[in-house]
Amino acid sequence: LETYAGTATRFSQRILVSEVACHPDWEFISVDVEKAFLQGVTYKELAELTGEPERVVHFTLPPGAAKHLRKCKGFENFDETRECLKCIKPGTGCKDAPRCFSMKLSKVTQDPACGMKPSFMDKELEILHEEGKGVTMLMTKHVDDLKIGGLPPRPAQVLEKIEKVFGPMDRNYNEFLNCGVHQKRYPNGDIEWDQDAYIADL
Repeated sequence: LETYAGTATRFSQRILVSEVACHPDWEFISVDVEKAFLQGVTYKELAELTGEPERVVHFTLPPGAAKHLRKCKGFENFDETRECLKCIKPGTGCKDAPRCFSMKLSKVTQDPACGMKPSFMDKELEILHEEGKGVTMLMTKHVDDLKIGGLPPRPAQVLEKIEKVFGPMDRNYNEFLNCGVHQKRYPNGDIEWDQDAYIADL
């Protein structure tokens, strides 16, 4: 199986933070997409997008789970002794789940409604360039952890488009943990990084 987990490089993370530090009027935001690996493209969509054969995946339920499944419409007569379930999309535990989520997220952020473009050096660093204004927003994607720096109202507009597809997300401004790094923006615009919490957990 071809596997891919969309993770921005450390260099891309630094570029975004550097740009935010140089633009005091920009917002600095971190968000996390909930249940990301259950929200990717389906196996049918993956086959259509890539030209690969459609993958067929089945699984059996753990002991005792069938009685709960039988409460769902259409599964009242489910017999776990001779039946199994078919996955229509990869979920947590499937090797292609991160790839399918990354593809769906890119479809949203790179849609003309958002206008983001992947950079040539790192496709998980996306840039919004507006005519007459230059670069107005940057986003790094580390699978389901997104970090954004941008001129208002662009970040809010892009996040609204993402939430329409993936559901509500908590937005953390100016101080947050992202990819194991604590990042804090001070009133003078300086941004400090540390990994004290990450090291303490180790």
